[in-house]
Amino acid sequence: MSRIRTWLLLALFATTLGVCRAQTVVPDSLPDLKYPPIARAARVQGDVVVSFRQTPEGRTVDVTPVSGPAMLQGIAVENVKAWHFEPKAELAGPAYKVTFHFQLNPPDDGYDDSQPVTKAVIDRTGQVQVISISTTGLDRSECPTANDRVPPATVMDGDFVELQRWNEEVRVGADGAVVWKQGDLSQRGLITQAEAHSLLERFRTPAIWKLCGRYDQSGLMDGDGSSFKVRIGGLEKNVGEYGDAAPAIFRDVELAVDVSANTHQWRHGDPKTESIAEITFEYLPKPGKTKLMDAAHRGDKSAFQTALAAGDRLTDVDASGWTPLMYAASSYGNSPLSEIVKAGVDVNARSKRGETALMASAVTGMANEDLLNAGAEVNAVNDDGTTALMLLVQHGDPDEIETLLKAGANARMKDSKGRTALDYLNAANCGSPIVHEKDPRWMTVGYSRCNALDHDDYEKSKRLLNNAGAKETRTAVPDPFPTQRR
Repeated sequence: MSRIRTWLLLALFATTLGVCRAQTVVPDSLPDLKYPPIARAARVQGDVVVSFRQTPEGRTVDVTPVSGPAMLQGIAVENVKAWHFEPKAELAGPAYKVTFHFQLNPPDDGYDDSQPVTKAVIDRTGQVQVISISTTGLDRSECPTANDRVPPATVMDGDFVELQRWNEEVRVGADGAVVWKQGDLSQRGLITQAEAHSLLERFRTPAIWKLCGRYDQSGLMDGDGSSFKVRIGGLEKNVGEYGDAAPAIFRDVELAVDVSANTHQWRHGDPKTESIAEITFEYLPKPGKTKLMDAAHRGDKSAFQTALAAGDRLTDVDASGWTPLMYAASSYGNSPLSEIVKAGVDVNARSKRGETALMASAVTGMANEDLLNAGAEVNAVNDDGTTALMLLVQHGDPDEIETLLKAGANARMKDSKGRTALDYLNAANCGSPIVHEKDPRWMTVGYSRCNALDHDDYEKSKRLLNNAGAKETRTAVPDPFPTQRR
């Protein structure tokens, strides 16, 4: 699940230290690293790159920060300055770089509100992991007593787990019955009893039964919330969290429910017919979706490299035919798209509906120049005759539209229903985009006029399309109830 985790548990990874000869240098031991209190309080995280040289005696010299958050650079530099290596003359001289990956996550809940405890480990590959646990900013409530933390003895008939999100409910019973609800819509399915019992066993652990009933981050005004209710052996457990404040085990079992219930298909339908417009909100597990795709979508380059090393491939496709490149193109983060392109993948690979990575970029409002420079077919069409330009204009960004037009986008093209890019622009401006998510992410209001897009940007976009030869084929009208679109 692609969420921004912004508090409480620092997982700091330093990647393999590489040089141009593909060598690895690993310090004899890792000095203590204390997370800067000011950075913790400000919830600053990110990558810090440090450059250094090694002396023949194994010391580090010329230690310099290359990039990264200023609040975190100092502690990384001081840590590298204290490194010591086994003396090797052949490793002395060249400049090396190390990347510290600072990430703030929720703690493994032990109800300990004391000062953070930091642990450091160097693995066999030369990767450094430093974990600091803190409960700063965490609000807990309804925490169980020692007796209530003991998990039930066994799964029984009638047991179930129920997962709830803002407008969605997923329930899996011990008999294998699956119920999925979203608003007034309700659907039912069935998995095997063995699968259902395996899922419930994931909840019958001390790690789950020691969780508090509620987790919140102090002062957080905007975030995602979810909860689960589980009954095992006649005992019930309720846990809710807001803004990813619960320990990581909460998300692990939430993911397990979605996998067992195949929540993705209930929400999005048959993956083979899934529109590329859904890719920006594609955090649910899906058949064929790899950790590499998830990492590319989140813009997590460290996890991306880990998934590659574990065997995930750049040529893999999920059940929709989406590739790692498509997921990277749809990312709002610091995605590894350029690295994937440089690896020589097919930038014009098609999904099951004939959609491309350039279209995935267009649905985010971007005309990705790395894809264009790599030979992306700017006028490719999907099964509905939709082009990247048609998808792009729905965001009304004249600069991005101009980029695509200069790359050769044909504004005169029509989709399978005879609509041009100008029709797509006008429809979006009236609050009724032609291509949209089935389940709009944000609540919106109706429009009395066609003014959903910024007025100046809309006018500039319209002039660009007119000058490129686009013609209106129909009249767009305001959508008074855009939230009812499906």
